[in-house]
Amino acid sequence: MNETTEADLLQAIKESLQKDGTLGRFKGEIRAAVMNVLNKNSSNQSEEPPKIPDETKLINELIREYLVWNGYFYADQVLGAESSQCGERVSRDVLTAKLGVLDDSKTAKIPLLYYIVSAFQANEED
Repeated sequence: MNETTEADLLQAIKESLQKDGTLGRFKGEIRAAVMNVLNKNSSNQSEEPPKIPDETKLINELIREYLVWNGYFYADQVLGAESSQCGERVSRDVLTAKLGVLDDSKTAKIPLLYYIVSAFQANEED
C-alpha cells in the first residue's frame, strides 16, 4: 500500500501555499515585521534615526511603485520597513513633479521607472 506520510503531506501543503502566493506573503510579512522590530530597537538606542536624503526617498518610492505594479507586494513591505518609509507613500503627482516628468494617459499606465528607462533608451538610439 502506498500511504501518505507526514513528509508528503507537508510537501503538498508547501507546494500549494507557494502556488497561490500565500507562502511568499507570509515570508514577506515576517521579514517586514522583523525589520520593524529591528528599526524600533535601534531607534530606542539613539534619540533620532538618521535622516534619509530626499534623493534616496525618491528612488525608494520609484522602486516601490514598480514593485507594487508588478505584484511584488511583499518586497514592497520589506523595502518600506528597511528604509523606514512604511507609512510614507509619495503620490505619483509629487513624483512626476520632482522628476520634471509630464504624465499623460499613456505613461500613467506604467511605473515611472519604466517611463524613465524607456526615455533614456530612446535618447541612446538617437
